[in-house]
Amino acid sequence: MLASGRPTSHSALPESHGRVHSPSSPLSALPHAHATLRALLAICLFTYVAQNMLNTSIAPLARALGLREWVVGLAVSTAALAVTLLSQFWGRRSISWGRRRVLLISLCLALSAGCLFSATVGLRVFGHLGATAAGIGIVAARGPFFGSATAAIPPTGQALIAELTTDEASRVRGMAAFSGSVQLSIVIGSLLSSVLGAWSIYAPVHATPLFILVALGIAAVAIPEGRRSAAHRPRGTTHRSVMRTTNAAAGTAHPEQQTTSIRKTEDRARTAARGAEDFERHSRGAPLPPRVSWSDARLLPWIGAAFGMFFTAGVVQIIAGFIVQDRLHLAPERAISLTAVMLLANATGAMLTQLLIVPRLGWRPGRLVRTGVTMAAVALAVLALAPTLWLMAAATFTIGMSSGLVGPGFTAGGSLAVSPAEQGGAAGILNATGATTWIFAPVTATALYGWHPLAPFILALCVLSASIIAAWAAPALGHSGAGPEQDRRRDPLK
Repeated sequence: MLASGRPTSHSALPESHGRVHSPSSPLSALPHAHATLRALLAICLFTYVAQNMLNTSIAPLARALGLREWVVGLAVSTAALAVTLLSQFWGRRSISWGRRRVLLISLCLALSAGCLFSATVGLRVFGHLGATAAGIGIVAARGPFFGSATAAIPPTGQALIAELTTDEASRVRGMAAFSGSVQLSIVIGSLLSSVLGAWSIYAPVHATPLFILVALGIAAVAIPEGRRSAAHRPRGTTHRSVMRTTNAAAGTAHPEQQTTSIRKTEDRARTAARGAEDFERHSRGAPLPPRVSWSDARLLPWIGAAFGMFFTAGVVQIIAGFIVQDRLHLAPERAISLTAVMLLANATGAMLTQLLIVPRLGWRPGRLVRTGVTMAAVALAVLALAPTLWLMAAATFTIGMSSGLVGPGFTAGGSLAVSPAEQGGAAGILNATGATTWIFAPVTATALYGWHPLAPFILALCVLSASIIAAWAAPALGHSGAGPEQDRRRDPLK
């Protein structure tokens, strides 16, 4: 029991030397769980492809429409503010209202934002809107409107993965797959924006609502209606469903293997059932799952350890275009394509790490975070002084890999630190942590770069160094997943 007064974790996890044992998750073996998770990953992919098509085209688009550059920064910062404020709101309601309702509401809002953006651009092009009105429309559409919508998807996905995974290994793999789909969307969105932009600078904007419409269709068709989470099932249902799965699988195994398998799964089933019962006891008489505080002692070590990584990623992405143009002495037209190379290198590094490397490493969340932030510091120092495009691209690729290690470790570790009833609120806090950095990173990085080209790198290194110290000093990152359930697993009858 920590200072917050809440139970630490409801995951039964064995201690190991930084490596995770990989029993399959009983809940994730259910067919509907796999189908829902696949649908959610597809929704995430199409929605973030749409968002990143806007991100790639918004800067040159603003100049083509005769708008000031600060309009772009204001749109990005207000979107990040909306994500920060609303992530826990959506995360808790994905459990209370159901993920289908939350996704349909948020995607309808995103579709409205995409249509508003497209209409604003069209009216400005044909001379029916002045610069001020167009700027307000673009900031509103890409900022609070789109930000409020996309704030729902990560916490909904993370809460679902937390519900479907009862052991640390499957939790890490699930979070890595979810984060990897976001990084894949950055790659696809950047490529599509470049292809469409070669035809017309306005094409990516008008194509954005179509991708959101596809995501909305997937949510309407593939996300089940009214299906209760494991935490809302009647007492004993979770335990019985897990045992039925185990008995069916054990029927073809060697007798000794059957006994071992059944005993281990009984322990996991009791853990899952106990978590469901805890949730039921808490949820009686409460319309929403409990809020989770930013100052919660169980989450603070993870937030402190990962914050520097998110801030560094934001700084690098914002100033990539400036350093390419200034260090290579390029014209703006040439700098755009090479900036895309830098951003693709960063996204590719993160995507490959999350989808291919993390699932095969089998590392525990704390080890992923510690290794990632340490790697990022070295890569950031190289990027600060890199004189050639390929060295800069290699450094940004490594920063992407670092982010690919930190992201799944951060979300898995944070979710394992709280009880099943708090997964929605915790997912909101974890998602908002990264968004918070985007409120400040665009403004501070560009302002400092105008003062001195090395200044934003120095600031990012200072913030990242603080996170490195927090990561290596925090005991929670050294034995993530251990808690009261650890003792119960040794004696499941207690």
